[in-house]
Amino acid sequence: MTLPLHNRFPGTKTLAHVTLGCFPTPVESVPELARLLGISSFFVKRDDISGRAYGGNKVRKLEFLLGQALAEHRRALITFGAVGSNHVRATAVYGGQVGLQVHAVLAPQPFTPYLDANLRADRDAGATLHFVDSYSQALARGAELRDQIASRDGVEPLVIPFGGTNARGIIGFVNAAIELAGQIAAGALPEPDLIYVAYGSAGTASGLAMGLAAVGLPTSVIGVRVVPAESSNPVRTRRVMEEAVDLLRQLDAGFPSVKPEGVALEVREGFLGEEYAAATPDSLEAVALAAAHNIHIETTYTGKALAALVADARAAKLAGKTVLFWNTYSSASRPTKALELSR
Repeated sequence: MTLPLHNRFPGTKTLAHVTLGCFPTPVESVPELARLLGISSFFVKRDDISGRAYGGNKVRKLEFLLGQALAEHRRALITFGAVGSNHVRATAVYGGQVGLQVHAVLAPQPFTPYLDANLRADRDAGATLHFVDSYSQALARGAELRDQIASRDGVEPLVIPFGGTNARGIIGFVNAAIELAGQIAAGALPEPDLIYVAYGSAGTASGLAMGLAAVGLPTSVIGVRVVPAESSNPVRTRRVMEEAVDLLRQLDAGFPSVKPEGVALEVREGFLGEEYAAATPDSLEAVALAAAHNIHIETTYTGKALAALVADARAAKLAGKTVLFWNTYSSASRPTKALELSR
């Protein structure tokens, strides 16, 4: 499959990749919500339908991460998340479908309506779940598992970090930004002034900002923090961005030398609430507002990102702007092992 990234930078065709999702995802105008919020134009990028088996933002990252695992002849994966993690659910579904054994190390989180559903889906997809008491324990347990699996299989498992955010993972959103540039060029939407997106492990927002910079679009990405600050270390995020640019430039010298400090990315604080995954009054209101306009989101990630957008609109900061909300949730039904990969 030829990706927008390949078309723009042909040398990247040699980067390992496996087709999992249904791309490009559509962009939809929501004029009624724009009028209600006092925004000139409001659009939604429908990554909630990025895959038939399971959608959301993780599919884009996993296309490159699982591609790497297959190219390197790995037999297993280890990844991490909270017990209700969407990333773990997506990895379990798609890792199992491409024939990899998935091990997920799960740390505690407050209860959410989709927590039990995600755990059931993880197990249905064949993942082996390992429960720990803290994020620090998760990393230690992951190291133990890596050694055990390597001894058993004769090859190390691929270790995928929280959220799938590493140099290869975020290339999925560099590609997404180039996909969006193509949709703008085709007239699907005007060039956005701002993109609002949830900011967790930082891969989605930073990859988008890198990709926009690479193709010369001045659109600003507003990453709305949905995890505690210590969970998305800015030093590590910068390093991952630099590693991704280095990898892309090794493959295609025409890829611009994008610097982390040169991308249009703002991390917006103030919408996390008391703790990760805990709903806030603003996120509950945002979810209800979205539902009234046929937009499917939830309270942990996308609801908080939309809440920031709504707050900015009500403060008259978005008047005259073209705004894009990047929906990173999955509106796909509960996945099963019988579902086939999207081709």
